[in-house]
Amino acid sequence: MSSPAPVRHPESQQPSVLFVCTGNVCRSPFAEHLLRDRLPGIRTASRGIFALEDRPMDSQMAGELSTRGVDPQGFRARQVSAADLGADLILTMSRRQRTYLLDEFPAAARRIGHMGHIPELVRMASENPNSSLKEIISAWTRRAVPAGLDVPDPYGKDAAQAARTAALLTERVEQLVPVLRRGVLAP
Repeated sequence: MSSPAPVRHPESQQPSVLFVCTGNVCRSPFAEHLLRDRLPGIRTASRGIFALEDRPMDSQMAGELSTRGVDPQGFRARQVSAADLGADLILTMSRRQRTYLLDEFPAAARRIGHMGHIPELVRMASENPNSSLKEIISAWTRRAVPAGLDVPDPYGKDAAQAARTAALLTERVEQLVPVLRRGVLAP
């Protein structure tokens, strides 16, 4: 069963994360499950802009999760809604998805980032050790996302593409974990 949408609780120490992709059957559920495994107790969810409602995770991406020791069972795709955008950090897989969310949900703009841009978030966090995570995320989301950082969509493609996408997502999630561990959201 898919986890409920994360709810923003600024006073809590553990930030909530929402991953967004297109169909919510490949990239975003992979990242959701992997982050939950790497950072137990975190509130995380995933959604799709054009979700393949109630479908399980793509079998190739589920297999990639399994090879990383993460159980993909029970997941069902869900459509993103305004109620989901209360997460402390919202991460899209493409610039197009980010633009869509910014246009549709402008109130969440300072929390909507891009998975391919995670190295910049990591750099900003390390350069600003006295800033809260909320401040760092807000500053990071104001930065332009360079072209060429989108996470490739493996849907309908071969196993090699699924493996490449899974490797990239694994790298980005593992870069994100220490940033989220600092977890102080209050300014």
